[in-house]
Amino acid sequence: MDLTLVTKPGPESDELDTSGLVKKHLTKKLEKIEHRLGGARIVVRAVLTELPVGFEAAITLQGKAEVVGRAQADVLLHAVDGALDKVTRQVETLVKKNTGKSRARRGSGPRRGVT
Repeated sequence: MDLTLVTKPGPESDELDTSGLVKKHLTKKLEKIEHRLGGARIVVRAVLTELPVGFEAAITLQGKAEVVGRAQADVLLHAVDGALDKVTRQVETLVKKNTGKSRARRGSGPRRGVT
């Protein structure tokens, strides 16, 4: 898993302080998602933005399909959790849709209409 963390501080502050806590939290949750996808390699981009009234987190997963989750909250970790929840739900639906589906090859048996 490749994780890129981008922070965008608000107009009043110079830097958005994540102190590694957010990256650890993201890594822990995303490892579960990666395992759910069968160990497929995923590229993750998390953009954390400080707003005048709180925080926004946008998480993008790129693998076989692209999944995006966005959330806003007053606390940074709550915004990250909200975005991760949305991403997790989307991944679950993708896994359910694709589980058990494989194209069956046509057999070499007798063909209809051909004598």
